[in-house]
Formats: sequence, structure tokens, C-alpha cells
Amino acid sequence: MRALIRSQAQRLVAALLFVVCVVLPACLGGGPKPEPADSAGHVHPEGHDSGADHAGGDGADAGHDGGHDGGTEGAGEAVMQVRVRLDGAPIAGALLTQPGVERTWRTDAAGEATVSLDLGVDGAVALLVSHPEARIGGDELYASTLASGLFEVDLQRFDRRDNLLYIYQDPGSPERFDTTSYCSHCHAKLTQDWFASPHRRSASNPLVHDLYAGTAAAYDSEASCAEAGGRWRLGIGPGTGASAGRCYLGDGLLPAYNADCGEETPCDGRAERTGGCADCHAPAIDGRRGGRDLLEATGIAYENGVHCDLCHKVESVDLEAEGPGVAGKLSILRPSEPSSSPALGDWAPLTFGPYADVRNPRMGSVARDHFGGSELCAACHEHLVDEFATGAAPDRARWPDGKLPVMTTYSELLEGPLGPDSVEGRPGVVCQDCHMPPDPTQGNSADLHSDEVADGHAEVVGEQGIATGWLRPPGAVRRHAWFGPRSDEQALLPLAASLDLRTAWVEGEDGPALEAVVTTHNVGPAHALPTGEPMRQVVLLVEARCGAERLRQVGGDVVPDVGGSLEARPASADWTRWPGAQVGEVIRVIDVLNEPLDYVGPLRFGDGSLSPEAKGMWAERLLAEVEIVSVGPDGLLGLSAPLPAGDRAVRAQPLRALPEDGAPVGAYAGAPGMVFSKVMVAPDGRRGVPYFVANDVASDNRIPAGGSATTTHRFAAPCAEPTVEAVLQYRRAPFALVVERGWPVVEQRMTAVRR
Repeated sequence: MRALIRSQAQRLVAALLFVVCVVLPACLGGGPKPEPADSAGHVHPEGHDSGADHAGGDGADAGHDGGHDGGTEGAGEAVMQVRVRLDGAPIAGALLTQPGVERTWRTDAAGEATVSLDLGVDGAVALLVSHPEARIGGDELYASTLASGLFEVDLQRFDRRDNLLYIYQDPGSPERFDTTSYCSHCHAKLTQDWFASPHRRSASNPLVHDLYAGTAAAYDSEASCAEAGGRWRLGIGPGTGASAGRCYLGDGLLPAYNADCGEETPCDGRAERTGGCADCHAPAIDGRRGGRDLLEATGIAYENGVHCDLCHKVESVDLEAEGPGVAGKLSILRPSEPSSSPALGDWAPLTFGPYADVRNPRMGSVARDHFGGSELCAACHEHLVDEFATGAAPDRARWPDGKLPVMTTYSELLEGPLGPDSVEGRPGVVCQDCHMPPDPTQGNSADLHSDEVADGHAEVVGEQGIATGWLRPPGAVRRHAWFGPRSDEQALLPLAASLDLRTAWVEGEDGPALEAVVTTHNVGPAHALPTGEPMRQVVLLVEARCGAERLRQVGGDVVPDVGGSLEARPASADWTRWPGAQVGEVIRVIDVLNEPLDYVGPLRFGDGSLSPEAKGMWAERLLAEVEIVSVGPDGLLGLSAPLPAGDRAVRAQPLRALPEDGAPVGAYAGAPGMVFSKVMVAPDGRRGVPYFVANDVASDNRIPAGGSATTTHRFAAPCAEPTVEAVLQYRRAPFALVVERGWPVVEQRMTAVRR
């Protein structure tokens, strides 16, 4: 059994915690006087109604300092009659919980229940009451209350009006935790996880702001901007709300959606259509909920993105509602009742979370099931777009509802083998299972009964009770890191896919050829690979060698255009002069065959509703790869061999070796391999564009959950025992955007196979 207080310093922290959270609010006044105590000296405060936990954990803010008989070895059972009233009337269906042993009961039609309490629980004996319309009530039980056999709890409904005057709470940080005004004060390990997560950076992500305004933050001076082909203008600096010089370059949502700006003047701060970006990326902008400009995000809203107080103000989720995030699908409820004490802030605390046994005045907890379900994530990570740039409406024959499926992770989950169960139609595996895995080291989510001490915090292990929470079963507390594909700690990428490689000798056009058949399996995710933002790509590259000699491909699948090229030209263009070309680069000539690829993609691209032609991918073959040996002043190329006729020529980087993990994103169009991605296309035919300028999904050959894709590659092999290697890589953005905006995006190795 853990020591109750492990050091004098920890005793001091516990004492300060009690003073700050219990004594100070009473001394400051500002609230109703305490109710008279009963015969055992126990107080039943009003207004501490039923609910749940902040940040998915236990509070550490108020409670009692003794007087109960909990924790007595061999103490046995106590049978109690419980009466629960909501706004003065008996309430049926209220959930009663004895924390620490997780016994539960429900009240009957008369608002009553008979409970049997375990008096041997480690810590205080308590009975807490949860109802979806009230903050959690109940209390620790004194000996005389237990002896009386009767316990009455009065709950009060919380005001269901969202308060536009509410100021979102600062979550704190691993270094800032010295006051209960920070979530980090009690929830240290959860804060550490969140602080390093993509959720915290959602509003400050420079890639997001580049795409939003049509800028390139990598070019931070007028000279570097001009050299990159951009225009240096005065706009609004992200996170500042103030004027700042910015490099405007490439597509941006604001100029795409607003015809009256973008050409001569930036759209910053003046655009009327904002595309709903802030509704998910900066949802915690104070004041009006939804429809805000991402450039309005400053202070906490910018620096902390999706943070504790925002998520735990989600009262309900409605996936049928119009609008992403806080604009519709996430119902945010900020408290409207005045606070009973200045120490609790201006408004009576109100927090929604997963637990029904956290009754802490600093939390004002209310239990909600959606914190354990994928629908909470789907409110932002499932995004069907029905707002388009001028003249970019989709083909209704192809998309009858007029919506483009931009992000469909939730639908992919429902479609997959780990999708809905047979009872409620909800996913049998939820997003949280992988992206918020259990943390067996945490005794509860307030870190007060944990095996490990969070950096910068003294461990406070006092008697288990309302102030410090009770121990939970191992793994009941989930990590708040929202591990994504780029996480080093969780290593999701290596677990996501596997490669099978088979080789054989076949008869080619010029004699025997080595054929490599590569099957890429989606073995990890319960959704498609990749998923989410359509910029993401999974790239397969294949090479064959005789010793150190890299073999020439003579047939089979090649990386399509979205795999990246330095420049691409159709057959009708001049292939002799390529200004900007460099010695050592290559020209690849590609032939597009009259053979549609009938792949099996996710959702509509795999359900049989589209013909092979409508799926938008065509077989291609590499006719030649010729090295550039000289470049004249006018771009006239000297080549290592003549270029054959073909449908397309691309200037690309030579692929002399398969890229290592962390290599710069490469231009691989025409090389042996494949790209698995969702390809958005603009009305002018540009492929692989950001979704906000697209009016169609040209193709979607991402690999569904549990699915696989097979590609074939042939090589001229002058030796008897050639070797073949295939690698699978993840890139968060395509080559063209990475180069245009100067983004620090790299190739991430997922898996490899050699034969």
C-alpha cells in the first residue's frame, strides 16, 4: 500500500492544496453560507449536482478532512436507503456510485434506491450521484450517517444556455501549474501529453495558416519571397491580430472563397467566407461560437488550439448537424450561473467528461458517454464539403448530394472489419483505443495516486476521497497525447502496413525479365491507409539490383503524377528545352495505357457504385529514363540517350537509392512504385490540389481497413540472382506543395521488404 504522505515537502503541498481549494473559497465569501451540519457533523451542500470529470480525470480541489470510517479492514457492508431529488422532485434513473470499488445503482420511479456500501474501501466511504442534467452530487459519509441508514441528495439542473461572456480557462503547461486556475495544477501527466500533441498546435500550425491565407511562412523576407515567386504584402500575422508582412504564394482558402480579395490585396481580416477552418482548428476563440476567422485566434485560442476547457465543454455531439466542430456538430455549453466564490472564477464551474463519480466543486462535473466514443472525434475528422470556390461546384451526377468527401475517417471506421457492433451500430473499436491508449501508470487522472511523478510536480498522495479522488483500475485513465501517424513514441506508422514481395522470371519484350509482385496490406488502422487530410500520401517504391547496379524497369506499375515531379509536359510540348533543369536530373517518358485500374478503395471507390473508368486511375508504363548530362543557356538539354515518343515527360530527381527515413520529400513520378492517396482535382484540371479549390475527387486508391493492393514491376536483369527491395513511406503533404511553400516535410519510413 502506498504511503499516505511520502515526504515533508509533499505534506506541505497537500496542506496548500487544501487551503487553496477548500479554506480560501470559504474565507473569500461570495457564495451561500454552508448548510447546518447533521447530527454527525456532516454537511450536504446545495448545487453540487451530478456529472463527470475534467480532462478525463479526477479532481483535486475540495473535500472533507476526516470523520468517516472508510478504509477499516474487515469493516464489512453498510446498507443505505438513498433518496435523490432533482430541483426538489424525486428523480428516476439517477446513477449512484461508490467510488473506489465502482459499485453502481439506479434510482427507481420514486427517486429511491437501496445500496450496499463496501466499508473496506481504501479511503473515504462515499456515495456520489450522477444525472445528465445536473452536476454530480453526493458526498463522503460519516459514521453517524452510515448508522442512520438514510442518505438524501438534492441535485439542481444546470443552465443549458451557452454563455458568450465565458472566458476559456488557461490549460497551463508542464512548467505552469502553480494555481488551480490551470488544468495542469492537478492534471499534470494529461497536460504533458496534450502539450506535445498536434491538438495543441492546431491553431498555430504554420502549414494550416499557409493554406488558409495563401501564404508561405518559410519565406520571411521580401527578397526570399520574390525569389520563390511570391508577393510580399501587408497582412495579419497569425496569432497576433496585428499587421505583418507576409509572403503570398499559391492557393489559399480565403482568396479561393472570396472573389473580392486576393489579387491586389490580401484577404486577411476582410474575407466574409472563412470555410469553417477555425471551427475545428481554433475552436476556443472566446465569444460567438462557430464561423470565426482563423486569424481571430490569439492568446490562449492560438497558443493552445484544441485544449482541455474546450473539449470538456462539449455537452453533446450531433453528427447530423450542419457545420463542422463548434459550428454545429459539437454542442458547446459554457456555464451561465454565477460562481459561489471568487476562487472558482466568475461562473459556477461546469465540466463534461467520461466519469460519473467525480464530485469536485472546482470541476462542476457532468458525465457524458460521448467521451468514450468515436463520434466526438468525427465532429471534426469527418468532413464533407458543400462550400466551394467560385465556379467550383461538383458534378451532381457524380456527387448527388453536392458534397465532396474530403475527410471520411469515421465512415471508413464504420465500413471496416472493426466497425459497428451488432447492438448499437457504433464502432466496436473506437478512435481512442489507438490514439488515446490506456496509461497503466496513473492511479487516477489527477496524478494524485500514480506510480510515476510527472516532471515538475511533487506527488501528493493523501487519503483517497473527494479532494484527491480514488484509485481507478489499471488502464482506466487514457493518455491525452492523441498519437498520430508521425508519433515516435507510439510508432503507429510501422504498425500500420506490411509488404509481401514475390519474384519470378518472365518472358519480356527483350528477353527474360525479373517480375516483382508487391502486395501492400493495411494491417493496423481500423480506417483507410492513409486517412484524414487528403494531402497525405503513402508512397511505395521498388528497385532491383545486380550487386551495386540498379536495374532498369521494363514494365509494370509506376508512381503516378501525384508522386511528384520537378516539371511535367504533355506530348504536344517541347521536350528539348527545360529552363531550370540541372545536370544529374532525369527525364522520364511515360506512356498512359488504355487500361483503367479497377482498384478497391474506401467507401464509394470500393463499393461497386463506380465503374473502373470513373475511379480515375489508368495504367502507366515507363518508356525511358534518360539522364541530363548538360544544360544550355536556353535550357537546351544534352541527354545520355534520345527520348522516345510518349504521352508525358517529367523532369525528376534521379532515384539512385531508395530514400532513408527522414529524407526530403522526393519527386518520384514515373519511378517503379505506386502512390496510395485521395486525389482532389480543380475545375481547371489541376490534380492533387488542396480541397478548397477542388470540385471533384479524381481517384481514391487508399487501402481500406483490412484491405490490400497489389502492384507489379518488371526489370531487365543481367545477372542470375538479382535482389529486389520495396519500401513504403508516409508523407504528410505532396511534393508540389512542399516545394512551393518551403515546408519542412520529410519522408517517413513505414516498412520495407527485400528478396
